[in-house]
Amino acid sequence: MNYKYRFTVFTATYNRCEKLKNLYNNLKLQTFKDFEWVIVNDGSIDDTDSVVKSFIEEHLLDIQYINKSNGGKHTAWSAATPLFQGRYVITADDDDPIFNNMLDIFDKNWSILEKQDNYDNYWEIKARCLRENGNLVGKELQHNPFDSDYITFSYKLKLSCEMVGCRKVEVLQREAAVPIKFPYMDKASNFDEQIRWSRAARKYKTRFISDVVRIYMTTENSLCNNTLNRCLNGDERIIANKKVEYHFALLERRDILLKYNLKQYLKSIVGYSFLSTLTLDYLYIKDLKLIDRMLIYCFVPLCKIYILLKNNE
Repeated sequence: MNYKYRFTVFTATYNRCEKLKNLYNNLKLQTFKDFEWVIVNDGSIDDTDSVVKSFIEEHLLDIQYINKSNGGKHTAWSAATPLFQGRYVITADDDDPIFNNMLDIFDKNWSILEKQDNYDNYWEIKARCLRENGNLVGKELQHNPFDSDYITFSYKLKLSCEMVGCRKVEVLQREAAVPIKFPYMDKASNFDEQIRWSRAARKYKTRFISDVVRIYMTTENSLCNNTLNRCLNGDERIIANKKVEYHFALLERRDILLKYNLKQYLKSIVGYSFLSTLTLDYLYIKDLKLIDRMLIYCFVPLCKIYILLKNNE
């Protein structure tokens, strides 16, 4: 494939025009210059549109800008991925500061892999983050670089933590693409990225490196805040997002959970049963294995009792 840039930096933003200015300043200071910035405005109602247009008018960075109606980050991925002109893509969130040498670090490490015979076996390189207090996020790597895959790293070794991934565009457009259709998509505002990374990990490896490229800012995540009560109060978006999470955990990661995380497997069973009972919607359960369907239905009476008790409080 022919690529116009070495890297694409991808940012999905929603009502954060002031934070977007900080990221713009970070990107202008990058020591490696061969990149484009793809920004998706996911239906913001603040000044994001005019702010991005001011960036473009400065002609300091090559910017592709997509202004779309609000649909969640997975829809931003779907809109942007076909337009990526870089060979590799880094997601840069608008609220996390990045180091000025981030792209240089990824360029150096991809250049090493590109000279190896097993280059085609890899689809991403992941670098580390620091917390605001200067502490490393997660445990130190056993050695640097550390070659593994998302499934082994996250489930078997239990080393998963906030990291920065730099990924091959071609894999993001194929194995790790957001599906055109998926269960509950009419109400969901998120297609869990772990599903996509697990799909890629079935085929490709990841190189984990010790280099630090970003500051991880701890902020309240409104999608995860008080999830149970929001579901009981009928928040259709949260219900649909959790259904997508549980459905694909049982559909595609069942073998991984049974092998490495039985607790998470049972949580998916109970969670799916609870949400299906809450909404009286059992349509997509038919896609699961028989034993999983049986377990989900076994928990339905208990879920009914629990929901009744909570509603009567």
